[in-house]
Amino acid sequence: MAFSKEDIVPKPAICRSSRHPPHQALRLVLTLLVLLSLGCGPEKPIKIGFVGGLSGRLSDLGTAGRDGVLLAVEDVNWAGGIGGRRVLLIAKDDQHDPAQARKVIGELIDEGVAAIIGHMTSAMTMAVLPLVNERRMLLISPTVSSDELSGLDDHFLRVMTPSSQGAVHLARVAYSVKGARRVCVIFDEANRPYALPFAEVFSREFEALGGALVQTEAFHSGRDWQPAEVASRVLHSEADGFLLVAGAGDAALLCQQYYRIGGRASVFSSGWAMTDEFLRVGGPTVEGALFSQTFSQDSGAPEYLAFRRRFSQRFGRHPDFAAAYAYDAAGILFEPMASVGPSGPLKEAILKKGTFQGVQGVFSLDPFGDAVREHFIVAVKEGRFVTLE
Repeated sequence: MAFSKEDIVPKPAICRSSRHPPHQALRLVLTLLVLLSLGCGPEKPIKIGFVGGLSGRLSDLGTAGRDGVLLAVEDVNWAGGIGGRRVLLIAKDDQHDPAQARKVIGELIDEGVAAIIGHMTSAMTMAVLPLVNERRMLLISPTVSSDELSGLDDHFLRVMTPSSQGAVHLARVAYSVKGARRVCVIFDEANRPYALPFAEVFSREFEALGGALVQTEAFHSGRDWQPAEVASRVLHSEADGFLLVAGAGDAALLCQQYYRIGGRASVFSSGWAMTDEFLRVGGPTVEGALFSQTFSQDSGAPEYLAFRRRFSQRFGRHPDFAAAYAYDAAGILFEPMASVGPSGPLKEAILKKGTFQGVQGVFSLDPFGDAVREHFIVAVKEGRFVTLE
């Protein structure tokens, strides 16, 4: 969904009716907001920022995140706003470029936003963190999971778990469930703060179990790279499994090239690639690929089913993990705003609460703002993501 302006003024979605109210994950928050709004006259809207990659190779995460936040903003405005004030979402494109990321974060702060939801990749978050801390601006990421950001007392929170948890889980599945003994690791240096630690933790755990790391391949998605050449080297390594730590499009291209030349090793991937683009680009060549994720498209949680229905009606596609976690990020932000106000101690209020109802169940944040969630194994089966455990 393209927008012609950077300022997105949220309006009630067409699908809003008494039959399709906001799901229960926000219901208590919305009730509180309505009560606080009684007796208040019109005031200036509360500005909330969103920043992510909205163009280029990694834009699938950014657009999903933006739309998840937009739906949450529409829900809170549908309920009367926060203390009688509507929420205005201002979205910016970081272009997955560090200089651009710092530029748009500065612009959002100068525009007077109360908080910012983003970025969607670890590399961009690492690039802006000094500025965010200097300006004391709360930054909440839906998808960033680099362990380099764990355990820090700063102005950054996230609703995605640290990546090491998923890497350990996936390595154990590769060795014990799939029976892999020789693996090759391929990672994207364009998102090095996330990709390299994930690859290293996976490799250490796999070797500790008795497996062998036979080859490591690094590429940079922001530059010209040759997936056919990487695939050829993976094939000649005689690995019986390979790990992909890359965005959906690049991971799918590598699978295409690998299977085109006869490769049949098992495919393991970090959750970064678990979007519809991986299925669309990879087609039958990504069948059987395994992910460690905290998000299940098969969830039967009533909150998730309601969220998925409304997201699909609003945007014409099913939500992925980035959209769901962006909605969660907005949800944990709006509730403290109702009690302490948009200029109050939002970070402290969020951490004090600690436990939250998300679209797929309860999750928590530790004292440093790192999320704690359950991990699942997800496989590609018949062109869709299916939760195995």
